[in-house]
Amino acid sequence: MSDELDLGVLAGSFAEMLGAEWPREKAIAWSQAPEGFAAPLWNQMAELGWTALTVPEDHGGLGLGTEAAAALHAALGAAAAPVPMLGTTLATTLVAAAGNDAQKADLLPRLADGSLRAAVAQPGDAVAAIAGGTANATIADMVDSPSATTLFLRASRDGASCWLVLPAEAPGVSVADTALTDATRTLGTVTLDGVAVDDSAVLVPEDAAAIDDHLLRTAAIAIAADAIGGGEAALAGTIDYLKVREQFGRVIGSFQALKHRIADHQAALVAARGLVEHAASLPAGHPHALLDALSAKQHVTRTVAEIARDCIQLHGGVGFTAEFFPHIYLKRGKLNEALWGTRNRLLDRIADMLEAA
Repeated sequence: MSDELDLGVLAGSFAEMLGAEWPREKAIAWSQAPEGFAAPLWNQMAELGWTALTVPEDHGGLGLGTEAAAALHAALGAAAAPVPMLGTTLATTLVAAAGNDAQKADLLPRLADGSLRAAVAQPGDAVAAIAGGTANATIADMVDSPSATTLFLRASRDGASCWLVLPAEAPGVSVADTALTDATRTLGTVTLDGVAVDDSAVLVPEDAAAIDDHLLRTAAIAIAADAIGGGEAALAGTIDYLKVREQFGRVIGSFQALKHRIADHQAALVAARGLVEHAASLPAGHPHALLDALSAKQHVTRTVAEIARDCIQLHGGVGFTAEFFPHIYLKRGKLNEALWGTRNRLLDRIADMLEAA
């Protein structure tokens, strides 16, 4: 069996499980009364090994790569699944690259079995100051921190960049929920007030800048994949609606103007998926690995948000109501645009990389 076919089978299994366990009706109901994260769905994902997808095999994982992770995030985006999988993907990348043997032995198996739900600080988040064995900081708007059991925070100790790994329930740690329009994710402000820190809680990368770039690439691909899954689901559902909604005695899907809009969106999604799949296929050490990942993220997330917005318009007034799904994808899509670098920030980084080439 070829690697390509294996990936297709894997993606199909993700879609099949989510279609059965998190159908559109559940996503709509959740958007009206969110409850943090969907714990039963998360537990099912862990039992199926999804949380172990990229964890190295010698630490209880499946040892699969970026393409498999992209397939999973695309399926989660298509289902608008309210689970903190991005944190697991990023924390696995961070610990595998920067942790010592003891830290890997402690953290990676718990990431693999889903018992550790991670929230990972983004670039630009506040840096925790470690001094005298304690840490203090306030990190605003940290994605998925209210649903995390463990926080991975950017930190500084003795003037050197490092990462701080803290249980969310550790003494001196508090997480205050922040209202978020996207009901499929959680957001919170993390406060550290004299939190005791020992060496086991500090990840010290050999090259902090290289780790940051590695994490940024991983996040960019995962978010772009999530976006493309959501965009495809939004458009497919809209096409289904256009086939049954009638106006002036005809189904509105027969109107030429609407057909052209749908065709434009479909063409844009095919091109966007190509960008994501190309970026995910590159080895981490490829000279264009980061550049192509950032290019995909900034383009795909904007494209999908625009498509989701037009899917609301194509539904007419009902598209804005809680009983219909397009608004769920628009809200998730707009947050995807902002996570791990807004379009303008990523374009600035892309321009710097091109100038330096």
